[in-house]
Amino acid sequence: MPKKLFESFKSFLGHLGRIISGIVSFILLAIVYFTGIGVVSIVMKIFGKHFLDIKKQKKESNWQEHKVEKQSLEHYYRTF
Repeated sequence: MPKKLFESFKSFLGHLGRIISGIVSFILLAIVYFTGIGVVSIVMKIFGKHFLDIKKQKKESNWQEHKVEKQSLEHYYRTF
């Protein structure tokens, strides 16, 4: 009887330990992540760096002209 009681108590403590370790690791990882991202964000704002350059440009089109010049046949045969 006492052996069964201790086994069930051991099992309960194992499950409780897994739950607590999951909660603690989630909290610690969240703190590290948000402080890391927050510090980098503040430093980059101080220096004026924008990683996502999504400002609208005043262009009519993004099309770029591609000028192709004719070359000799030997150049086309010996491309590689």
